[in-house]
Amino acid sequence: MQYKPTILYVEDEEGIRENVKRPLGYFSSELYIACDGQEGLALYKEHLPDIVVTDIKMPNMSGIEMSQAIKAINPKQYIIITTAHNEADFFMNAIEMHIDAYILKPIDLDLLEEQVIRISEQLNVKKELEKQIVLTEEISQLQNNYVIVLDSDKEIIFSNQKFLDFFAVSKLEEFIKKYNSVHQHFIQKDDYFYPNKDIDIDWIQQIERLKSNKRLITMLDTKGEEYVFLISLAHIEKSNHTVISFVEVTTLALEKNALEKKAYHDALTKIHNRTYFEETFCHAIMHQREKESHLSFMMLDIDKFKLINDTYGHQVGDDILVELAQLVESKTRKTDSFARWGGEEFVMILPQTTLEMALRVAENLREIIASHTFSHNLSITCSFGVASLGEGESQKSVMKRADEALYRAKQAGRNRVES
Repeated sequence: MQYKPTILYVEDEEGIRENVKRPLGYFSSELYIACDGQEGLALYKEHLPDIVVTDIKMPNMSGIEMSQAIKAINPKQYIIITTAHNEADFFMNAIEMHIDAYILKPIDLDLLEEQVIRISEQLNVKKELEKQIVLTEEISQLQNNYVIVLDSDKEIIFSNQKFLDFFAVSKLEEFIKKYNSVHQHFIQKDDYFYPNKDIDIDWIQQIERLKSNKRLITMLDTKGEEYVFLISLAHIEKSNHTVISFVEVTTLALEKNALEKKAYHDALTKIHNRTYFEETFCHAIMHQREKESHLSFMMLDIDKFKLINDTYGHQVGDDILVELAQLVESKTRKTDSFARWGGEEFVMILPQTTLEMALRVAENLREIIASHTFSHNLSITCSFGVASLGEGESQKSVMKRADEALYRAKQAGRNRVES
């Protein structure tokens, strides 16, 4: 664990508090202890710890009330709930507040360690990603790179030697004769700028609409090697010239992509994780409301997965999770978003999809899974819950309805789809 987080631990029972604070002290760089929610909230405001570990039922202020107050301060705060209760109201509150983990009492210290390490790894990734973004923005200010100057007609009238060397030409006239325009060499790839020919503005105006750290393009050199550049624009009003600087950030872009992949992908199955899902679902709901289109949501859960772990061991269980994730993702449409929600449960967002269409997708996946022979010569089935977003409905509400449908599928004998 590269980074030891600061932790706030809130627990009213002295015996439990004394038993848990020792391992938490080992996992953390600084540990703050509180006996109730009021004291915990005061310590949080003073120290702003990386992780909050709290009990639910406490005097003065409950763990849920304290967590709600903390989330109002920092919606992205990592919170782990410890509880002796297994109540539906608690789980709905936890979903609404985006609680990161809950641990039933008596507290399994190994499980607590796993959750703290998991969150610490996410903190590491975020800190590294922030460093890369700051560094990229700083580099974008440099002008001693691949530079060209355009006249009022957007024709190239000057280039520095580094620009000519990239295209393996000795002078600008040779570049113009051989290549005509620089933007024709941009490569069309996800997450990088590529000129849109269907809108009535030129490529420079399109770039100007982007945030400075999003003005990334890719080009191939004469050897066919791919490079990433951050474009910086400067207009000279008196002469109506445009100076364009291409800052080569290939290594930084690769590192940033790797960090983003780690932040948004599940470590075991390599598919998208819960963080990616929640951000994507929020955007999908906004898009659905703007376009007045359909949006459906699906939850699927492996039937009797605990029995697989108990019978064959957790390694076999992990192998099943990986293979199931790969199988479903290979059958997922490009427009849909498939992610691991946690444990043996997976979720899928289906944009522009009615409930009837989503049910057909779920039934098709159910049949594919049931007929597939997994590793270790095992067969499994999955139960599905499907819901379609209603007018004005929240993410929490549609997830709750899909979860209730999934529960009905389990109660009705498993290996079935309910909506």
